[in-house]
Amino acid sequence: MKIVRTSNVAVIIGLFSLLITACNGCEDDPNDPFKASNFNSYDHELGNRLVAYHKEVAANNANVKTGNPALYIDFSSGINKAFNEPVNKKLIVDCYNAILAENFEVYKLGSHQITPLSISNATQLGEKIGDAKEYQDIWAPIQSAVEKIVGANNDAILITDFEEWQGDREVTNTAFLKTSFSKWIRKGNSIHFFIADYKEGTVNKHLYFTIFNCGIPTASSMISKLESILGASTTQFDLTNKSYKLHNEYPTSISGGIFYDQSAKSDHAKNILDLKSNYINGLTNGNSFEFYPLGLDWENIAKLHTTYQSQHEFNDFFRKLFIDVSNEDSYIFRDFDVKVSDVTADFENFARAEEAKKHKPKLVKGTNSETKISDQETDPIALSCYDTQGNLKEAYKYKPQPSIPINEVFILNKALLTNTKASNTKAVELGVSFDPKFDLKNLQNQDGLLKVDVLLNMADPNLSSQKLLQFQWTNAKDIVNSALYESIKTTLLELKPSNKVIYSYYIKTKQ
Repeated sequence: MKIVRTSNVAVIIGLFSLLITACNGCEDDPNDPFKASNFNSYDHELGNRLVAYHKEVAANNANVKTGNPALYIDFSSGINKAFNEPVNKKLIVDCYNAILAENFEVYKLGSHQITPLSISNATQLGEKIGDAKEYQDIWAPIQSAVEKIVGANNDAILITDFEEWQGDREVTNTAFLKTSFSKWIRKGNSIHFFIADYKEGTVNKHLYFTIFNCGIPTASSMISKLESILGASTTQFDLTNKSYKLHNEYPTSISGGIFYDQSAKSDHAKNILDLKSNYINGLTNGNSFEFYPLGLDWENIAKLHTTYQSQHEFNDFFRKLFIDVSNEDSYIFRDFDVKVSDVTADFENFARAEEAKKHKPKLVKGTNSETKISDQETDPIALSCYDTQGNLKEAYKYKPQPSIPINEVFILNKALLTNTKASNTKAVELGVSFDPKFDLKNLQNQDGLLKVDVLLNMADPNLSSQKLLQFQWTNAKDIVNSALYESIKTTLLELKPSNKVIYSYYIKTKQ
């Protein structure tokens, strides 16, 4: 008789339980409603499904704009002279003209209040700014205005000297805006300061045209419309933890950045990895990812890597992705890395959850006026995934699962990074190479969905930047007002990016 040790049995049972957990909705399950409906996560809708999945996991849809963009103007008495200087006055009017076509809200800051202004054209605004009677006191609620902007979900511009008075005292060293700044940046937004110098009596001060940009900048964003107007006459400072800009330089819009055999005689022969036509370059729409559906399997990819490696080719799997790290207002970007994961289970759960939403059952009233699923309903997904009230069951709602890390597959081409950064910080190339220890056995699930993330591994706040000095000034009492400076500095220290995913490649073979 063969004796099985108890410890081994426990291990076997544990592994079996893990397999069952990982196989949520597996094709082998005879009661799987998705199998009965012939649903395939990797069918012709795979591209659209993957776009939705990436937006979900990257939280790219967290900042869908609501409401209207807004203009907030400081009408405290001390700022009257700044507004009436010709250059500053023109900048304000030019800003308003540039965004006048939109539904726009204008607010006056003064007397402890944020007051909506009914202004329909630039002339009215100019008259308001030029009227000395509008500047009645020093009580412009700057902190409250910033909190109102951050609480909303749209672009805004705040024009102020950032002098905050609370009670009868000027705030001079407290980082009174740090909480609001951090909250705005953490949501994936950015803040852009355009700084103009002026004198208030004998005091050298600054007027700040501050644009709060909501989400990823587009052509219609306020920063896109106003940057060229404000930038010519001011100093610009960008408060953000993603001042980098990504772009790729691919031969065609459908070729991607994978390896091609340029010595082959036809385009078909050059495409050795058999990249399919449903390739997606999300970066063209402001989404930092690509999807590579490949006709080959990993076994043949590994053979090609070995063959071409002897010719000193195909060491890099991905090339021609570039990052601009020249903007060091907020951070100096030090190092990058690559992480590889199997996201098959998570993606398939997402795909099934999204599919389930499309199969809402037909509801009727029963004999006792109770709500029930119609007896005529035959859709297995509708019957299995919804309760009698027509609500999607919790088991079929998407809940993110941890991805499975995979080691010794890909690494970042550090030599390429170092050399291109040394020559041009506006075009640093991020190449993804085969790991020197690459082995096919490292890919346990070769039919699954692979995700390759490029990470911003290390960044340091640029606290020695000369621009930061323009966020403080010495007031009429010879006291240094560093409150705005401290707000920015502490925000930079708190939101220092580390191991942050900045770009993703998805790979699905055997397509």
